[in-house]
Amino acid sequence: MKLLTNQVGNGYRRFRYPTLLIFSGFILSLLLTYLAWPVYGIEISTNHVALKTFIIPCDSEIYIDYTHSVEKTSVRDVFEIGRNHHFLLIRTEYSSFGAGLPTDNFGEFKVVDGIFINSGINQELSNISLRVGRIANHSLVLEDGRHIYLKDYAEGGSLVIIKPVKTTRFQAFFIQKED
Repeated sequence: MKLLTNQVGNGYRRFRYPTLLIFSGFILSLLLTYLAWPVYGIEISTNHVALKTFIIPCDSEIYIDYTHSVEKTSVRDVFEIGRNHHFLLIRTEYSSFGAGLPTDNFGEFKVVDGIFINSGINQELSNISLRVGRIANHSLVLEDGRHIYLKDYAEGGSLVIIKPVKTTRFQAFFIQKED
């Protein structure tokens, strides 16, 4: 009579550590899921070349601040970034009336501490195209306080396209955050 054993080679079991193997596979699958999970960002590009990408939380607000070329007063456009990869212009804030400034009410209009606020615009945009102003000093302000001056990435008069992007955590790891 021959005994059947679970031994292979020098007396080692073939499946000596099945619990460790299962646990390692579970941890590996969690890590891969985490790295593949989407994160959102803002990409600044010109001439179809990405200049810089900034990682931001989804559903956060971004602001485009600039000085109006005629009135020489500050203007702020406020956008929300949604999961549908579009900007939603929710309000415009400005401190004077004049040529080129909004005169139509697209929602609720109010004055707070001398600032005119036109809210409720709710216009959806797939990207924001603008010419970097020589006088306007356009800046992109993120909700976490980062200020990105567009003239640091493109010359005055250049067309810049700002668009929301979705990437993986793995790719975002290689995107350097701007302080």
